[in-house]
Amino acid sequence: MEVPGLTLPLLADAAPLTLHLPDVALGGYGWWHSKPAPAALLLHGWGQDASAMALPAQAFRAAGWHAVSLSMRGWRGSSGCDDYGRSGVRDTCRALTWLAGQQGVTDVLLLGFSMGGLMALLTASVPSPARAVVAVSAPTELRRVYQTTSFGGLRRYYDAVLTPEQWVEGSPLHHAHRLTVPALVVVGLEDRVCPPQEGRSYASAAQARLLEVPGMAHQPSPSAWFRIVEASLML
Repeated sequence: MEVPGLTLPLLADAAPLTLHLPDVALGGYGWWHSKPAPAALLLHGWGQDASAMALPAQAFRAAGWHAVSLSMRGWRGSSGCDDYGRSGVRDTCRALTWLAGQQGVTDVLLLGFSMGGLMALLTASVPSPARAVVAVSAPTELRRVYQTTSFGGLRRYYDAVLTPEQWVEGSPLHHAHRLTVPALVVVGLEDRVCPPQEGRSYASAAQARLLEVPGMAHQPSPSAWFRIVEASLML
C-alpha cells in the first residue's frame, strides 16, 4: 500500500518503510544491523520529515544500533493530518510496539527533536515499550514557549492548531511526575525558538538528566548531534 503524493526522498544508506496503523500510514526509513542490537526510534521537528533525522540515525547505526526514523502524521511521507500531538502518543506507542517486535531488536530508545521531543516526552508519561527517552530542543510548557519564542510562526501555528485543552494536556511539563523511564533532556544555550528554560524546567520536575550544549541554537549542528547520540547511548 502506497501513500499517494507524499513520497520521501531516497536515502542511499537506509531502507524505506511504511508503518500501517489502523487510521494512518507513517512513512520513514530503517537503518538495520544484521545482529541483535538496541534500536532508536527518531521523531522529527515541525516542518520536517523523517529524512531530517538521518544524521542521528546514522550515528546510532555507527554505534552498533538499529535506527528507525518516521514522519509523523500529516508530514511528508505519512498520511493523516498534523495535530501537534493530539494523536502523537497513540501513534508513537504503536510504532514503539512494532519496532520492539522486529527481529534482532533487543530494546528500544525514543528520541525526538523539537516537536518530536514534545511527542517523546508525552509518550514517556504513559506505559510504552521505550526503555528510555531523549528530548532535544523540546517545548515543554506551551503557553510559556508561546510567550518566549522568537519565532512568530510558532505562535501563529499554535493559534491555528491547538485546542483549548491542548495548551495544558499537550504540555509535557504537566505530566512530568508520570515519567517512569530514564530521560535525557537536551537544550541549546543559544536556542531562541524553545529557550533553555523549557528543558530545564522539565528536567527539574521529572528528575531527568539535563544536557546543556554551549553554542547550540534550536537545530543541533552535526557535532552537537554526535554528542547527543553519545550521551543517549549511556542511558
